[in-house]
Amino acid sequence: MINPILLHLWGPFSIHAYGTCIAIGIIIALWLLHKDVMIQRLISPANLATSLQLMIVSGYLGGRILCLLSEDTQNQDFWLIFKFWEPGLSILGCIIGIFIALLTFLSIKKIPILAFTDRIAVYSPLVQSFGRLGCFFAGCCYGQSTTAWWSVVYNHSEHMAPLSISLHPTQLYSSGILFCIFLFLYGYLQHHVKKVGMLTCSYLMLVSSERFIVDFWRWDRTWWQESGFWSYLSINQWFALAIFCGALCAIPILTKDDSHGSI
Repeated sequence: MINPILLHLWGPFSIHAYGTCIAIGIIIALWLLHKDVMIQRLISPANLATSLQLMIVSGYLGGRILCLLSEDTQNQDFWLIFKFWEPGLSILGCIIGIFIALLTFLSIKKIPILAFTDRIAVYSPLVQSFGRLGCFFAGCCYGQSTTAWWSVVYNHSEHMAPLSISLHPTQLYSSGILFCIFLFLYGYLQHHVKKVGMLTCSYLMLVSSERFIVDFWRWDRTWWQESGFWSYLSINQWFALAIFCGALCAIPILTKDDSHGSI
């Protein structure tokens, strides 16, 4: 495995492979988003720039907070919220943080919420895919031990995964699935779905399904308690299940409500 730190700058500040992958994903998504004709009809360039900045900040905070909440309480480092140069984000936390921030911002600006989130939903899996690729290089979100030929072994002291053990590359599982979700939304679904809000629901269902399934192979899974009903699934799986069910329940409502119109 490569060194997760690409270039050391000064003190605690370095250029990490993790952050570099996320930055590449964001740049590509922003380039595609600014070429999106539909979003140009919904929002002014100034408000679009503000909303994108808001999504980056709220996504970071949401991802950090849920990452901390889902960790073992004995290993929690709440200063991680401010250590932006270190890896450690929950994708589901990012989604929740962005949703709350966007809902507030779009309501204030009187911008059609579902029409806007439909456009963001198309490109979000691309950023998430690059983010999981960054996780792979950082060694976070690592998988369980395995003897499979495609396993990965971390051996650098800066990696967050257990060292010298063959592990499931769950980060690559997630990255590949998320990229396929992006291709499906971008290349097919957005051209065939006309009802406002359906792309948003489809995105939430697909991404939550990815996390729910891949989490079975994750070795860093955490639970609310050691036994009982809640222990059958990890914390993130329960969050994923809640998001999936919420999006699924919204579909018949959007389908029947003609007041939302079409894209």
